[in-house]
Amino acid sequence: MMMKLAMLKTKKSLIDNPLLVPNKNFFVVLYCLVSFSLQAQNSTTKKNDEKPKLYFDAGVQGGWVPFRTGTETGRPGVLANLSQALQENSGIQFISVSLPSKRAEKALIDGIVDFDFVCIEWLKDNKPGANFIVSDPFFEITEYLMTLKQNTHLFPTRQSMFNKHVGTVGGYFYFDDNEFIRSDFLNENRLIQGLKHNRFKVAILEREVAKYWAKINNVEIGFAALHTSGKMVMRIRKEHSALLPQLNQSIKMIKASGKLQAILDSHRVESRIY
Repeated sequence: MMMKLAMLKTKKSLIDNPLLVPNKNFFVVLYCLVSFSLQAQNSTTKKNDEKPKLYFDAGVQGGWVPFRTGTETGRPGVLANLSQALQENSGIQFISVSLPSKRAEKALIDGIVDFDFVCIEWLKDNKPGANFIVSDPFFEITEYLMTLKQNTHLFPTRQSMFNKHVGTVGGYFYFDDNEFIRSDFLNENRLIQGLKHNRFKVAILEREVAKYWAKINNVEIGFAALHTSGKMVMRIRKEHSALLPQLNQSIKMIKASGKLQAILDSHRVESRIY
């Protein structure tokens, strides 16, 4: 009984002393602190859950068929399918932008885009550049000196085109373009048309691209000397180096699963996978 009375006195003293009992303001402040803490935690979690993003140039419509543009109207090309497969396997979001060929390289240098798909053998000294790294390879890319069929014998070696007018695409890379006179065209379609109308005797074109546009323009072409043969890779700005292991792992996965071969087959591209 004495203990109960003592407890009642203690409760009464707490109630009578407002300094010892939390008031409404106290609970409001506590609620705000808890809410702020939860919001901050959710914000941090959301930030951590966001996928890293990589921007790349998809090229203009109609360019570099079937790699940048599909053979059918509105259909994405090999590289768009490839970026989608990489996104699904790497946890990295790929975002495409469309730039004219002549602006694409500057956009990469300026950091407007983060990487491009390229064959290192196209570049001078076969190097990606000081500010870039490269991924594991995807598949073989082969370019030839391409002529009208009856002129194939005129270009038995790469050196056969030196000091001559050569059909090229504006903004495209040619490691030896100091050895010949570039005749730049907007795209491969115009290039084939220029060859058809004897604007020049020889052009540099990737094999699959040349076959497609020759068929569209009803031109009998001949593949003369090999210009370059190399591996398609991703050339990535160095500030994204931390993503390279994820990207390479994703490349391995799409090769091993047969996904890469299926993409090439769906575009009728005959190319060796590395």
